[in-house]
Amino acid sequence: MGNYLKLLVLFVLSPLYVFGATVQLSENLIQEVARKGAPQLDQIEAAFQASSVRKGEEKEKYAPELFGQGIYSETNERALIEFSPIFSPVKQVQLGVRQNLAYGFDSRLSLITDQRSSSSSPIIGHIKDATTTTLAFTMQMDLWRNLFGRMTKNKVESLELENKKAAIEKDIQTKAFRLSLRRIYWSLVANQESLDRSEALLKSAQTQAKETELQFKSSVAEADEVARTKAQVASREGTITFLKYQRETYFTQLRNLLPEFSKQDLVLAPYDLNKTIDEVLACTGVIGREKGTPYQFTQYDEAVAMIKEVRSRQAIYNSRYADADVKLFGTVKATGVSLDEVGTQKYRGSYQGSIDDIQDHNRTGYEVGVLFTMPLGSVKEGTQRAKELYDDKRLLASIDATDAQVVNTHQEFMRSIGLLNDVIRSQKLTAQELEKRLKGMRRKYEQARVSVSDMVQDQDAFLNAELATINTQLQILNTIFDYLVVFPETPCEFNRI
Repeated sequence: MGNYLKLLVLFVLSPLYVFGATVQLSENLIQEVARKGAPQLDQIEAAFQASSVRKGEEKEKYAPELFGQGIYSETNERALIEFSPIFSPVKQVQLGVRQNLAYGFDSRLSLITDQRSSSSSPIIGHIKDATTTTLAFTMQMDLWRNLFGRMTKNKVESLELENKKAAIEKDIQTKAFRLSLRRIYWSLVANQESLDRSEALLKSAQTQAKETELQFKSSVAEADEVARTKAQVASREGTITFLKYQRETYFTQLRNLLPEFSKQDLVLAPYDLNKTIDEVLACTGVIGREKGTPYQFTQYDEAVAMIKEVRSRQAIYNSRYADADVKLFGTVKATGVSLDEVGTQKYRGSYQGSIDDIQDHNRTGYEVGVLFTMPLGSVKEGTQRAKELYDDKRLLASIDATDAQVVNTHQEFMRSIGLLNDVIRSQKLTAQELEKRLKGMRRKYEQARVSVSDMVQDQDAFLNAELATINTQLQILNTIFDYLVVFPETPCEFNRI
């Protein structure tokens, strides 16, 4: 019974060990886990493979194919007319190679054999293995709509470009995903910095509240002063609770992006904030030296060039959509027959005999023809105009939006980063001055020269200044991350992806 109880306790507590594993988060660890696999990276890969599938399906149409067919049939039916034979059994085989070319040509080479026997007609007699063999070569050529493959070739090349663009987009989106993980990590760092400052000031507020309460008991302080210090403690606790809630929100975001963390308790590993600040300043310096748009640091310009080429080719394809379809086809074939008399009303043939018939005699023939399809009415023309407008506007919008994003991202960064740095300098100066003032206020408070309310007000102002500085620093990091999404090849140490 004791062993069963122990097993039951282990079973109940085992999930606690799984969920209780603590992981110390660092940038390197997060990126290592992402490299092992993440749902969003799988989605990015799937989007790229979808483009590869579309390209492959189109190219399949122009790959050579081996085709064939074999039929055996047998019957015991009676002839409707006495001199009309019923053939049974019948053996038919067809084997060939065909290939469609993206240049408006289709070709086919085939070998067809037909071997049949009959004993149902008393007039014709007994036929054994009457064999017909045909060797045929057929070619078809577009004369108008797809002349020299101006439609099909353009479509194949457009899909090739789309696939190359998809590869670039995969790389861009992968780097953007890794940057999104870095955003969360540094949001956690900023949150931890805010927590550290808030908890330090909470301790100070708790000490102050205890002192005020003792003073009240000694009839030195008033009841409203006690209430004010207790309210400050409650306010600090509320700020800390909100920051902890915010931290859990960031952890949830990270777990959603990297499910490997789902069953683990997460804490921040030690970090070197001063080193990171130096790297950020160095990175902004590298970016600031680029007066014009640094296209060498981005792949968006390559994507734009490919979209422009796709747009040009799509316009050619759409321009022929409603045209008449005219095709010239021709077939050259040689047909041999094998059926020799071997007795009174007895005939026999063979496969070899039909082939010998082709080789020994001129059994070559040919046929030439024209096929055409011409749309009547204006329905297809209306569809063509809609396709032209849709593709042109869709691709033009993508080109303009991408161009604008690249140019504006650099210009906006150059404008905003200086302003944010000025804000940080101002906030740091404010915090420093408030810290000096707090020291003086503390001395005056201890000397009963200022009220508790004045002391608490200055402490709140100092905390708010500290938190505002941290938030602005985080804003600078996010501004750099926004920049690196568009210019992921920026050569600076902070750009670790």
